[in-house]
Amino acid sequence: PNEIGLEADSDGDVILHALFNSISSVIGDRGLGFYAGPMFKEGITDSKQYLKVMLEKLNQKNMKINNISISIEALRPRLEHHTDKIKNSLSKILSLEEEKIGISYTSGDNLTSFGQGKGMQCFCLGTLV
Repeated sequence: PNEIGLEADSDGDVILHALFNSISSVIGDRGLGFYAGPMFKEGITDSKQYLKVMLEKLNQKNMKINNISISIEALRPRLEHHTDKIKNSLSKILSLEEEKIGISYTSGDNLTSFGQGKGMQCFCLGTLV
């Protein structure tokens, strides 16, 4: 509430977009734009649907996510008080225990455009088994 949303063709979920690209790059696949562009043209804007593409590719390779680390840089919104909800949601989407999901935040201390409130940056790292 009371926050300005991100401008995007999709719902702009930076965490799910970063997860998509993290998984995609680990398995040698293409980035989010390759898949999301055509899906957007079909009216699909839910980032969970985009991520399902990569989760299915993992399944086809008989691989699964073991754990993930998420790091977000943004002046706002302050997401720390939403951590439990975010972890719960990701746990369901990824079929992964909440204990295997780490999330850290930084305001950027005005040192970057993200720290100045001009957007959000998210990095994801994980291990696959």
